[in-house]
Amino acid sequence: MQTNDALTALRDLPGPRGLPLIGVLHQIRFDRLHLQLEAWADSYGALFRIPMGPRSVAVVSDAAAIQRILVQRPQVFRRTRRLASVAQEMRLKGVFATEGEDWRRQRRIVTAALNRQKLTDFFPKLALTVARLQRRWEGAADRSEPVDVCGDLMRFTVDVTMQLAFSVDANTLETPGPVIQRHLDKVLPVLYRRSNAPFAWWRLFRLPSDRALDRALVAIEREVGEMIRTARQRMAADPGRAPADFLEAMLAAVEEEGSGFCDAEIFANAGNLLLAGEDTTANSIAWAMHYFMLCPEMFERVRDEADALLAPAPALENLEQANCLPILDAFCNEVMRIRPVAPLHVVEPVTDIELLGCAIPKGTPIFMLLRYVATRETHFAGGDRFDPERWFPESQSSPHDRRVFLPFGGGPRLCPGRALALLEIRAALTMLCRNFDLEPVIPASEVHEHMAFTMMPAGLKARLRRRTAD
Repeated sequence: MQTNDALTALRDLPGPRGLPLIGVLHQIRFDRLHLQLEAWADSYGALFRIPMGPRSVAVVSDAAAIQRILVQRPQVFRRTRRLASVAQEMRLKGVFATEGEDWRRQRRIVTAALNRQKLTDFFPKLALTVARLQRRWEGAADRSEPVDVCGDLMRFTVDVTMQLAFSVDANTLETPGPVIQRHLDKVLPVLYRRSNAPFAWWRLFRLPSDRALDRALVAIEREVGEMIRTARQRMAADPGRAPADFLEAMLAAVEEEGSGFCDAEIFANAGNLLLAGEDTTANSIAWAMHYFMLCPEMFERVRDEADALLAPAPALENLEQANCLPILDAFCNEVMRIRPVAPLHVVEPVTDIELLGCAIPKGTPIFMLLRYVATRETHFAGGDRFDPERWFPESQSSPHDRRVFLPFGGGPRLCPGRALALLEIRAALTMLCRNFDLEPVIPASEVHEHMAFTMMPAGLKARLRRRTAD
């Protein structure tokens, strides 16, 4: 172990030069922040420093260092205090942004709400929502209208999350839906922008987007409040039964003496689930559809697999079928390796630490470049090439290091919604392959990565046609 005297100071790390006061902010577009950091990693190595306004930020792309950080959360590393502060201001400091004992209490309830038994019981409602998505796309196909892929999939994932977590059949796929769905898309972009801002300028003056956020949060809070009242009525009418969903579990915890839960945490975690369930899963499915259009031969292989498993049914009929799709799983793994919706994570140490021979002061933001690591030749052969074949055991080339494949994070704070997300992805894509042909509306080169807390395929549209008889 190196002594403190032998460690490199953060200020002495390599990195891009900045200007006084603003650092490198003039060089960064936050909707492409991940791409800029990846480009700098090529130039400055596995650990470098960037000045972002008045603060210095460390950026790491070393696999072992990232594994250490993930494993040592939440004891040694935590989400940034800026993110926690911004989430608190937006009344969204739920399990995503909390730390310590607050995180442990909330995590237990979220995990219980998303366990395998809950998903088994929930599957019929998921199948109903998949059928609604199919009907929506059939209507677009019959009208020869291009599909707004991300928009439709966000409706799909919101409907799934509201059914599972709140026992609310929103049906935004076939109706205008509740107010809450129309406001969710205003939240994450502002959370992302504020958590990366050099100072809290929104506390001094308000932009139109800030005022739109305020209105959105009021509307979401009103809608969640109505869900809470309805859930409490259900529980009062049958006081002896176990909680039926996440919301009822949270309400039961609030009533439990000494639990430490409060109504504010109910709203915060409801918002966390809705936002995470909408954005991450929808964009993962959208990226998969993009690669189906780029690689029609993989679309045909997945279609053949789905036909053999499901025919004559148009979509998955039970949870067991979802675990019998190795070709689709290989394809989705490769999509999530090349286009993860979370290409970077940000943490900060809770005390002064050593990282790759550098002394990192307590509270320094550390950007972990997860996508960058997973696309390096040292971890995956031909790492920058899209190749689903690499995931088949019989054709795996070396190296093939699954330890750096982290689309759902890792360590104790592994995403609790992983199983639900994978189920939604498999259900939507098998339905697509069984029932539709698809083609791009714009050239693939015009679909680009856009960061707004998660990474989405901006500009992606598809033209769907009812599947022709084979």
